[in-house]
Amino acid sequence: MTSANIEAEDVDGVPGEVVVGVDGSETGLAALDWAAQEAVDRGVSLRIMHALSMPLIAVPLAAPVRLPETPEIVERAKALVTYSVERVGDRWPDLPVHAQISSQPAAQALLAAAKDAGLVVVGSRGLGAVGAIFLGSVSVRVSAHAACPTAVVPPDGPPSELRDRRVVVGVDGSEPSAVALDVALREAAQRGVGVTVLDAWHSPEPVDLLMYDTEVPSPARDRAEGHVVERIDRMVAEARTAATADVPVEVRAVVDHAARALLDQSAGAGLVVLGSRGRGGFRGLLLGSVSHAVLHHTSIPVIVTRA
Repeated sequence: MTSANIEAEDVDGVPGEVVVGVDGSETGLAALDWAAQEAVDRGVSLRIMHALSMPLIAVPLAAPVRLPETPEIVERAKALVTYSVERVGDRWPDLPVHAQISSQPAAQALLAAAKDAGLVVVGSRGLGAVGAIFLGSVSVRVSAHAACPTAVVPPDGPPSELRDRRVVVGVDGSEPSAVALDVALREAAQRGVGVTVLDAWHSPEPVDLLMYDTEVPSPARDRAEGHVVERIDRMVAEARTAATADVPVEVRAVVDHAARALLDQSAGAGLVVLGSRGRGGFRGLLLGSVSHAVLHHTSIPVIVTRA
């Protein structure tokens, strides 16, 4: 059984490694397992991070101060990290694992650890106000500001067979969505699956979206859809590399709201990849209703990329 060598919080990370946060919740364990498998697939090490997140207290006529860590809290943190390391060691015995406990707030600790990482993994929910380092706002903050892509793992945890299912990526012609496409192709190549490239666009005619359920013919709509498909084909051609040359790609251009289209297309998929900024349907994805719809209503992991 692997033992935990818990490092100081200011230790330098390993370039390209996968960083995952744990907090003792079931969602945190699901994120841990997903991150470990991702690290194995990438051939990199795994860094397990736990943030103590001590609360702030108000001080009259002064700045708030953070409560000091008690020996009991530190021991519980060490026990959690040790268990996490041993869990990974039992299932992936050849995977190099580093463990780290930070006294910083959760999002700050993860963002610092992600500076040199290839991927940071968070659970979409956690334990609650103090213990839940991945309660909604933290996962959104890390996704929006991490220097590397962020994977958000849903509460129920992904079954292992999800890695055998296709990858869905949202694009809109912008540079950030091109980065997302590149990540999606590489993820699909690692898994040996195909990619569905989705562009959700608005109708060039003032017709209610419900009419499209009846497949009403529209020359303007057909022309617009043709332009969108051509744009996606160019993006795919530019994103292809030797490693992703054989990845099967399905192109989907739909007239729909971005979040609804992504959620519909993710049914039966194993992973969704999104850019943190874009234009049109995907603009400000992590700052408004679209981000919350995707991150909080999908049942599969989501990777958020930044240009």
